[in-house]
Amino acid sequence: MKHNLTIALKSQSVAIERFLRVVRHRGFDLTHLQLNMDDGQYNMAMTVDSDKPIYLLTSQLNKLIDVKHVTLQSLQQQAV
Repeated sequence: MKHNLTIALKSQSVAIERFLRVVRHRGFDLTHLQLNMDDGQYNMAMTVDSDKPIYLLTSQLNKLIDVKHVTLQSLQQQAV
C-alpha cells in the first residue's frame, strides 16, 4: 500500500541521511521523493510503499531529533 508523507527536517545533510536510513530499515520502499529548502528547514514530500502498517514508520520518524513534524495524507486524498 502506498502512503504520502510530508516531513519537515532541520537543515542539516545528516538529518536527511538519518531519515532515509529509518525508512530503509523499517522495510518501506521509497517510490517518490521531493526535497525543498524553505525558511532554514528541509521540506520533504515522499511516497512509500509497503504491506506493513504505516504507523511503524511514522512513529519511528517522529522520534528522530532532526524531524520537526511528519504528516500522513489520508487514503481518500490519495485516491483523488
